[in-house]
Amino acid sequence: MISNTKIFAVTGKPILHSKSPNMFNAMFEFANIDAAYVRLAAKDAEQAIFMFKSLGIEGMNVTAPFKEKIIKYLDIIHDEATILKSVNTIILKKGKLHGYNTDYYGVTQSFVDAGIDIQNKSCLVIGAGGAGKAAAYGMHIKGAKVTITNRTPAKAAKAAKIIGCKHASIDTIEQLVASHEIIISTLRQNINLINEQWLTKKHIIFDANYKGSLLLPLAQKAGCYIVSAEDWLLNQAIAAYEIFLGNKPNKDVMRQGLSVPSLALQKHTISTIGLMGAGKTSHGKVLAQKLEYVFKDTDEAIVAKQGVPITQIFEIHGESYFRNLEAQELATSFNSQHPHVLSCGGGIIVNDENRKLLKNNSIVIWLYASPEAIIKRTDISKRPLLQVENPLQKLHEILQARKGMYAKTAHIIVSTERKLKGHTTNKIIKELQAL
Repeated sequence: MISNTKIFAVTGKPILHSKSPNMFNAMFEFANIDAAYVRLAAKDAEQAIFMFKSLGIEGMNVTAPFKEKIIKYLDIIHDEATILKSVNTIILKKGKLHGYNTDYYGVTQSFVDAGIDIQNKSCLVIGAGGAGKAAAYGMHIKGAKVTITNRTPAKAAKAAKIIGCKHASIDTIEQLVASHEIIISTLRQNINLINEQWLTKKHIIFDANYKGSLLLPLAQKAGCYIVSAEDWLLNQAIAAYEIFLGNKPNKDVMRQGLSVPSLALQKHTISTIGLMGAGKTSHGKVLAQKLEYVFKDTDEAIVAKQGVPITQIFEIHGESYFRNLEAQELATSFNSQHPHVLSCGGGIIVNDENRKLLKNNSIVIWLYASPEAIIKRTDISKRPLLQVENPLQKLHEILQARKGMYAKTAHIIVSTERKLKGHTTNKIIKELQAL
């Protein structure tokens, strides 16, 4: 059986905090589309593209710090992405990877939504990375008088030359703030270069960070008009959705998706899912130890209660009997008041109720390794479903049948292609800390 679920993703570093899945999945449910949008954690742009291809992902959004570095892995770069040398949207089309930039539209449409006429207004963009260049470009083509500044002067100068706007030294930021009506900050989370005393009620403030902004509280106190960063996120996502699926989404539905509660509320339990041999138990034990959480393996719990190995349960009673045991075990796993790392059997997600239980009661991490990597390091004799003539082919078939269910259940995908438990678990911890 092959899954018909279309898989989309967003990648960056960190990425677990991203609200993009909330918007896209809300729209998929509203439109009754068999699709899933999930976060993809990667150490770099190269790994992100490897996972994109290996998993058969159809479209992916890209955020910091991969927007520029990912370009060399794409086949065709479109329109504004070519000018900006920054990609935030990727789609696989006829075997070719296409790169687009919808960030610039996300910026300008946010001002339209706020009822602000950009034409001839002075605009200071702080930061010359992917988001900064997109913001400056969007404002410039809509008629604003743009100045871009950056801690690295050469980077600001290069961006200004590409866009056709002015650039200025960050050393003069106080004067720059005083002489510009619109201030757009694209600096990393929890970084701010502006003092409250420089701000007035005449300023319009737009911070790209919808989480952890240090600038917005100062702007609110000074009485500035604030354009929401979530509007930027929403509008760039709407443009990306149209690239992915060829039609415009319902804006209200996607906006409602932004109100989904933060995953930080579910940090008391972490569940690992994925193919057999992907490292759910080995990585889960290390993760639980580092977090000082209780560790539980659903397969081990079933074996302890039944008194026989899983291979014998399959032989004597069949897979259906085992799946019922699995569902019963999972249903009791979220009753504890103690924080848990829960390692789930590879097929636990075939049950719809299991998927709901996992997603609603824990942060679900899909540990992914390619079938080729798994076969090389797995003792096949302990895997009932691989007792066939061609185990690799069988594992590919299992992945094709289940990957849509994994994607619909998971909050984030983490690679275990290389079996480095310490490295992988540290990555997961950093993602959890960024929530």
